Amino acid sequence: MKSIADINAIREEMQSKVLIRDNTKEGETHVFVGMGTTGLQSGAVEVFNAFVDEITSRLVKNVRISRAGNMDVKDQPAAEVVLPGKAPVTYAGLNAEKVKVIVEKHILGGEPVTEYIVK
Repeated sequence: MKSIADINAIREEMQSKVLIRDNTKEGETHVFVGMGTTGLQSGAVEVFNAFVDEITSRLVKNVRISRAGNMDVKDQPAAEVVLPGKAPVTYAGLNAEKVKVIVEKHILGGEPVTEYIVK
């Protein structure tokens, strides 16, 4: 059995991850992960969690990560990144390593990762 202190520490850690998903305002970066049937079958949960983990570990502010339906990308995990004032960019064939690159180059650096973009 865990102590009250252990439970409170787990609660605080998870609370920050929930806020990334739900507590945002206009002008923030939005990441939508395709979690429809085909997305779930192809690994979208791993991709969603990778975005949450990467944004959390880097202490990036002003980013909302949300679930979306199918993204018209067959049998591939996909996500759409929308930076404030920019056109949406849809990525496909994602995994945890590609998510790290997208966070580094696109979300933090402002430059889309062309090799992952849906054409």
